[in-house]
Amino acid sequence: MIQIKPVIDHHSVCNYCSQPVYNNKIIWQGIHVCVHTICERCNKENIEDLSVGHATYLPYKVDLSGYVLTGNEKARKWLGEPFRESLQNPTSDTKIAVKINGKSQHKRVIILNCIDYLYGHSLLKLLNAQREFENNPDFALIVIVQKALEWMVPDFVAEIWTVNISFSNARNYYPSLNESITNELERFEQVYVSHAYSHPSKFNIEQFTGVSSYRYEATAQQRVSFIWREDRFWINNYYVSKVVQKYPNLKKFTKPILYYQYWKVIRLFKMLRKSFPNHLFTVVGLGDTGTFPGWIDDCRTTSFDKETEILTCEIYSQSQVVIGIHGSNMLLPSAQAGMTLDLMPMDRWGNYAQDILFQEHNNKIASYKYRFVPVGIKTKSVANIIKFQLSGYSHFSMQMNEDMLKNKMMGLS
Repeated sequence: MIQIKPVIDHHSVCNYCSQPVYNNKIIWQGIHVCVHTICERCNKENIEDLSVGHATYLPYKVDLSGYVLTGNEKARKWLGEPFRESLQNPTSDTKIAVKINGKSQHKRVIILNCIDYLYGHSLLKLLNAQREFENNPDFALIVIVQKALEWMVPDFVAEIWTVNISFSNARNYYPSLNESITNELERFEQVYVSHAYSHPSKFNIEQFTGVSSYRYEATAQQRVSFIWREDRFWINNYYVSKVVQKYPNLKKFTKPILYYQYWKVIRLFKMLRKSFPNHLFTVVGLGDTGTFPGWIDDCRTTSFDKETEILTCEIYSQSQVVIGIHGSNMLLPSAQAGMTLDLMPMDRWGNYAQDILFQEHNNKIASYKYRFVPVGIKTKSVANIIKFQLSGYSHFSMQMNEDMLKNKMMGLS
């Protein structure tokens, strides 16, 4: 974590004269937690990323004299340039409300900023809360979230600051938000910000959703679930998906594609049903295209709220395997279900496993439970992979688990 009060723990040098800079003040841009710096020699002013979120490894700096951006080219398009543009063109005419739930009397706090323009990014940042809480018992934890994730904030958090910023507008800089947060921090004597790592590993998903993950020995009714979405398709055509994502107004022309996806899901479930007639086959996620036959449990929704989020997580937790197209829609299913099959679009292999919340720490068993296949794979091949995934897990996990083998041998002796 990084101290920002009473002093700002940030060290940088001027791009022009290489002299140390003076940390003037913290700027709460929204996604970015920044520091306004002034060069001690040439008086150049910059706004620089603190090491928070994606800036832990992709920090950016904006020279205020000409709004020149410096930083890694890798994320310049989706992270750096929006940051620069937001500072150059602040959204000053919009008042951002900050709703505070709980008022801590603690004078030492850690701020976990989860604001982002993508749901998956925000969720992953939120998962840092457990580590901060457990590692820093002398501090109160404050979480800043957007409305969509408020329901997932754990009970151990001292204060929840909910901001009325949609994901689509989250890359903007709202001076009113900066002012509100700055004023609120006057209550505290010592303030740190969490690094909010973009892919944390130390968390128990039940702390966040309130729903236990799948348990092989405790689940009576086994499910196989497909995670439905209507903006990325189970088709072997990269270009169609990209055009629809870029031009949302074209979604009205995607009905034939969605009905093709609908047909493929039914075909997949029919194949699996032959081998697993007692399983419950479920479609869950966001959308409503097509009416599935009665033997398929259609649990889709057209909008999410706390009630539907929890119900959906309960379905994941009853699923022996979940199948879905790569994306943030796979985060919670992979954390709650027994096993996962991730259908990878051609352009997403560079983001391999970023949409999976691994709950298995044995590497070999994890490789069995979490599968990644091209989205263009034949439906019959998907069915065969899942068939062996379901039928072979008990034997495979026994082979790969020394403790289980020891217990089995002791029981036989």
